[in-house]
Amino acid sequence: MLRRALPILGALLIFPLSAGASSPEAFVSETGARVLSSLGEEGLDSAEHARRFRGFLNEAFDLPAITRFVLGRYWRAASEEERREFSSLFEKYLVLAYANRFRDLGDKKLTVLRSNELPGGQTLVLSEIEAGGSSPVKVNWRIRGADHGFKITDVLVEGVSMSVTQRDEFASVIRQSGGRIAGLLRVLRKKTRR
Repeated sequence: MLRRALPILGALLIFPLSAGASSPEAFVSETGARVLSSLGEEGLDSAEHARRFRGFLNEAFDLPAITRFVLGRYWRAASEEERREFSSLFEKYLVLAYANRFRDLGDKKLTVLRSNELPGGQTLVLSEIEAGGSSPVKVNWRIRGADHGFKITDVLVEGVSMSVTQRDEFASVIRQSGGRIAGLLRVLRKKTRR
């Protein structure tokens, strides 16, 4: 199930910020249409996909908050230099992991179903992504209001939180490295080398 959802997740990680959206539901709907159009464009090379992905990632997602969350309790233990390096490597990791997986987005359609208010001023927007012929994939978005619009704080694909999944994977690497963040940084450096 998660394997089927990974291409959908990647497409969703690259939503451009829709500054004019009047609600979290409108934000997800409007940016969904824009990303499917942008990344479904034929003839884009790998470098252009990566460039667009990075731009969308930084515009639509609360990347600083997600970065702190996925490092979990180790964020507080990290030095300022380790935090800076992790933040940079994590962004590169996301771009390399997802940017070029989504070449055939033109036939996909995102439909917002409804939303629920959450504690802490966040909203959970429930949606489905239809990909011609297969059953829709349920994708839920944690959205918070930001100074200049809305930001995505997490994506849940078929009920699985991508932020929690990433935090668990990183924590496992850190534990295998004797509880030191340096071990995770080494792994991320290798994975993001070109």
